[in-house]
Amino acid sequence: MKINTANVTYSSIVQIGENINKIEKETGDKYLKLHRGVMDVTTLDIDSLKIDLNLNSTKLQQYSGNDGNSELIDTIKEEFGLDGHVIITPGGMAGLDLLISSLGEETIWIPNYHWGSWNKILTTHGKEIKTFDDFDIENFMPKSGVVLLCYPSNPTGYCPDLDVMKKFLLKFKDSGVTIVLDLPYYYLFNDLNDGLSELFFENVVVVSSFSKSIGLSGYRIGYISTKNEALYQTLRIKSLYKYNSISTLPQYIINELLKEKEAILEYKKKTIDSIKKNIMVLDMNGLLFDEYPTNPTGPFAVVNISYDELLKNKISSVPLSKFTLNKQLKHENCSRISVAVDHKIFWEYFEKMLVNEKTTH
Repeated sequence: MKINTANVTYSSIVQIGENINKIEKETGDKYLKLHRGVMDVTTLDIDSLKIDLNLNSTKLQQYSGNDGNSELIDTIKEEFGLDGHVIITPGGMAGLDLLISSLGEETIWIPNYHWGSWNKILTTHGKEIKTFDDFDIENFMPKSGVVLLCYPSNPTGYCPDLDVMKKFLLKFKDSGVTIVLDLPYYYLFNDLNDGLSELFFENVVVVSSFSKSIGLSGYRIGYISTKNEALYQTLRIKSLYKYNSISTLPQYIINELLKEKEAILEYKKKTIDSIKKNIMVLDMNGLLFDEYPTNPTGPFAVVNISYDELLKNKISSVPLSKFTLNKQLKHENCSRISVAVDHKIFWEYFEKMLVNEKTTH
């Protein structure tokens, strides 16, 4: 058998998770799993909507349209202020892969510190990767290519002020540079009517999902939004032969949630409250990454503690080195952690670590 082997390696985050599960099973110890990208403060109360699911209906048992459930598409456009085309995808990562395979530009700019799956997706599609400082996008002005941005950032959790983001999109409007906004976390923290969508010009493509903003990662529903007609037509064809429609049931449920809103608002309130408290205690104890221009928003943060030190205190993380291609950057003894966990549990582990450090020294 001849195999076309993958030209990238297995995800470090997935590997770390498998190792932690093995350690827990062997030792019986309970670890605070902050290596993950899941939102783990609370769950979304879907039962509160009392959705009448007729599982025998043809609407739920048969394919949705090629672009996705038409009602969900209309709701997304209305709720997020999108007046271009919207295509539903099986999660954010699948959407990014579909989009990158559809863009003809060879050069892709990504932040110095970025989600590792970005560069692996780009590598699988043979793109040239260049990096920039997304802590300072005001002074970044490439002349060509695609700029890939995620705010709040994975892995740093940093997000610039809204006016900075708006000015950034405006200066590239007629530049010939394509801007891809990967926004799975943005609408967890920001108002849907903050005016950002008014600057989604034809050169701006949005990729997002409901995995983080409402915590439904298991539903695997995301979307791509574009005003570029040629890109839209290409995405439609490629998505047809890549997915042949997206799972109908989660699309239906998410559409009902977006229309009702109350369960989402309660989920966001609880999640944001814990995230803010977790970042606050990291800041108060001098644990946040020194390079931050301002404190992170979340749901991730970088701490000045090594992976090994955290693991010794039964906290799993990901070394910051796993999130950069630039080995000259300051990332030794730094780790990315999720701060989207219940504050009481979060502080229980970190307080023990701080007490242990004082006792040791």
